[in-house]
Amino acid sequence: FYGEARQYWNTFRPVLEALDRAGIKAAYLCSDPDDPGLTHPFTHITTRHIGQGNRAFAALNMLEADICVLTTPGLDVLQIQRSPGVKHYAHIVHSITDMAFYKIYAFDYFDSVFCAGPHQMRSLRHLENLRGTTPKRLLESGCPYMDVFAETLDKTAEQPAEEQRHAAPPPASTHAYADSRVARPATASEQNKTLPRILIAPTWGRNGLLFRFGSGSIIPLAEEGYEICLRPHPQSFRSEPDLIERLKRELAPYPHVTWDSGASALEAMRASDILISDLSGIVFDYAFILERPVITLQFTPDTRGMDAADLPWPAWELEILPALGAHVSPDSITRLPEIIAGLPLPEEFRAHMRRLRGQSMYNFRNSGSVIAAQLQEIYHELNRDAASNSM
Repeated sequence: FYGEARQYWNTFRPVLEALDRAGIKAAYLCSDPDDPGLTHPFTHITTRHIGQGNRAFAALNMLEADICVLTTPGLDVLQIQRSPGVKHYAHIVHSITDMAFYKIYAFDYFDSVFCAGPHQMRSLRHLENLRGTTPKRLLESGCPYMDVFAETLDKTAEQPAEEQRHAAPPPASTHAYADSRVARPATASEQNKTLPRILIAPTWGRNGLLFRFGSGSIIPLAEEGYEICLRPHPQSFRSEPDLIERLKRELAPYPHVTWDSGASALEAMRASDILISDLSGIVFDYAFILERPVITLQFTPDTRGMDAADLPWPAWELEILPALGAHVSPDSITRLPEIIAGLPLPEEFRAHMRRLRGQSMYNFRNSGSVIAAQLQEIYHELNRDAASNSM
């Protein structure tokens, strides 16, 4: 197993724990020195930090293993090349979203893909047929990190009410301009009712809400007095620093807008009532795990250089976003308070999400054990074939 960054640990963890319980030996290699997997209490799994960049690629490209499992796309396209010493390359999908918004050829050269839902299988099969690549083994697996999130929320729910109150406050502000905020009188909405707490958590890059709409999607809510937590994608801070700094300046006058850049989004998710986002995978974490409504803004994504450009249908998430709460046009931004007021009642929405999740995901809450069993099956087949060929 290879983890390129610590944020993917929760994808590997349930699988490795299931293998460890079964007494199966495996190795977990990672590039992040702070990866929690390095100190996880395994019995049969060894762990090793192999460095970053070219140092890691060199180790992986000379690897010897029956099976190499990655969440990293682009095998034999980007820096990670097939090693002569590896019999089988497997990809674990680390999101419920379609495969469409990855760079072109992201999954073409894997031997198997552990899929989270049927829409992913549909896209991968179409791309194989279109390009004439070797058919992969596509497995009905699930999304392990979502199972970890669900388990974490269960543990939180079991805490006494007083502990929960202290455990899940609204995320502390990391606002660089906090001291320059200007206090203002409460709006009519604030005086008359308690408003739901809003989490705004977009993806990064040219398809991101912040890139496309800037503070225009936030200020109408801020002016109404909504408590807003803004959590940009971690990559935004590295790739879009000018955008982030501009937003901080523009939102500084609004005291109810805070920023969150913690390692995990879970606290910010749990401390909110509604999510506003775009094509980010957090949309499905929020709707399918917390069973809370999501508002997404409509726009035509830029698919240049992506597998989506080769699909004859819209990516799955574009079709299903309206079912997650509200999918609104950009000219409706000024009407967001009205749209929020029209969202379904919580119990009604939870029942709807459970039905939709059952149709869209494989093995919810059990994917780690399922993937571990599927890997063992592949391992036995490889070695059975090798024994037959040696006779």
